[in-house]
Amino acid sequence: MKFFKNLLAAVLGCFLALGLIFIFTFSIIGALAPKDEVITVKPESVLKIDLGITIAEQTYEDPFDLSSIMQSIPLPISQQATNSIGIRDAINAIDKAATDPNIKYILITGLDQGSGISYLEEVRNALERFRNSGKAIIAYGENFSLGGYYIASVADKIYSDNMASNSIVGLSATILYLKDILARVGVEMQLIRHGKYKSAGEQFIADEMSPANYEQTISRLNSTWNHIAGEICASREISQEYFDGLINNLKINTPQQMLEHRLIDVVCSKSEFETTICKLSGEESIEDINWIMLGKYAKAVLKPNFKAKDKIAIIYADGEITPSGEGITAKKFVPIIEKVRKDSSVKAVVLRVNSPGGAVQPAEQIRAELELLQQDKPLIVSYGTMAASGGYWISAGADKIYSNSTAITGSIGVFSMIPSAEKTFTDILHINPETVSTHKHSDMLSLTRRLDNTERNSLQDQIELIYTQFLNIVAQGRDMTPERVDEIAQGRVWTGDEGLEIKLVDEIGGINDAISYAAICADLKDYRVVEYPKIEDNLTKLLNKANEAQEAMTIVQSPDMMIEQLFNSLQTEQGIYARLPYIIIENN
Repeated sequence: MKFFKNLLAAVLGCFLALGLIFIFTFSIIGALAPKDEVITVKPESVLKIDLGITIAEQTYEDPFDLSSIMQSIPLPISQQATNSIGIRDAINAIDKAATDPNIKYILITGLDQGSGISYLEEVRNALERFRNSGKAIIAYGENFSLGGYYIASVADKIYSDNMASNSIVGLSATILYLKDILARVGVEMQLIRHGKYKSAGEQFIADEMSPANYEQTISRLNSTWNHIAGEICASREISQEYFDGLINNLKINTPQQMLEHRLIDVVCSKSEFETTICKLSGEESIEDINWIMLGKYAKAVLKPNFKAKDKIAIIYADGEITPSGEGITAKKFVPIIEKVRKDSSVKAVVLRVNSPGGAVQPAEQIRAELELLQQDKPLIVSYGTMAASGGYWISAGADKIYSNSTAITGSIGVFSMIPSAEKTFTDILHINPETVSTHKHSDMLSLTRRLDNTERNSLQDQIELIYTQFLNIVAQGRDMTPERVDEIAQGRVWTGDEGLEIKLVDEIGGINDAISYAAICADLKDYRVVEYPKIEDNLTKLLNKANEAQEAMTIVQSPDMMIEQLFNSLQTEQGIYARLPYIIIENN
């Protein structure tokens, strides 16, 4: 039996290795091929925005992306894969198109898709500016999601396929509670926290939502919904009460019902819509229209102002704050901040935070370095989809904080989670751990047993100390008393609109608003923007992917290594954190 198991593992490994070599070889060829294509924006061009694109913090190219092939297909209606485009490039390209004589109008497709709602908020604001410039926006939906319709609602006319489906049913959030399934494998998560709303880790120790977590979740959803629905209803000239009634009673299931209730303007077939577009563009066929995708248009028209000597630096703090590895680490970000601080050509800094938080220690190291930078240069913060817990820790002391209405912020609280695999060892794996210690509590973090009361109290003391420090950081940065911060803290999550009311943020606005204010603070009129950290090139990404695949293949071939990997992953859950819940499913 063992022979066949080893044989199967070896065969599987060979197939994986051969597949990896094949992909790696051809990807290397593609990665090393010339990429500097000359993009020309022809007169009478139509800027196409397919919401199937991924909007990220920074523009990057995936070495395994097929967009260059898919974009060669002329038909504009079908969804096409594209490389990710940074939010700043996306909105700057739309703003440029508003004054570009070569751009005739914008077509929005892929209305059943959509990125994070805060990204869509910034894109929609840019589209509204484009429309106010006097140029038209047309939207066509083969199907509709809430995020897609939110964008489409800014258009002059919304066309719907006559067989379109609609998933505009409101907002929801589903948190997966894992206490029972963890118990089945013998794992018990021991949670120590401060903050009644600090729900990070709750799903590991409970089988249902706590009243406090329900309170903050429904408040956040309602705040987000009121912003989205308010903008939709203003554009479509209907009341929110009327819109809510349609959704509650499921009255907009079909394109005909959407048309009847004034949510769209025209119901037609795909060929009928193409005929309409041809007439609008003055062309005989759909292939004759000068289409240009948003990503390519951004490459064509957005050029750095290399003549400007003065700079504004954007530091993208994107991801979870971690002690090591990927994400936001002190090892990676402290040198970046120090470099920007010492660069005399950088006159102001925008910290763009898109993070649910994470480990406390690296967050504090990054915050301390930012405090040094702030002694020399203005520090302005812009929030992405979220800047909560550790994300708020590193940004609370900024000169000014901008947030989108729908961004998540706050969650000022601290927790520690210590797994106990005692029952896994004894009841499931039938392993008997024997520990030799010099002191009574030497093995308290070994995972092989539960914490006793003394040990839990010891960890709680650490949590209280860090929570107090968190309060003081926010109090100093936001010019509040620690007592006032404690009232709005306790781990509670807020939206940007709610954060504005309680002074966790200063102004509702996007990344360009933060850059403009940074320029004012530094008294700059002519400047260029530089971004950190630098995006990895395709070859580096390919090598990293190859290493990850090789490691995964090694683990798959060894059951012993798989058990060790599981044990190591449990150990990494130890520590003190300031972060959001991270097993959550949202319907946007």
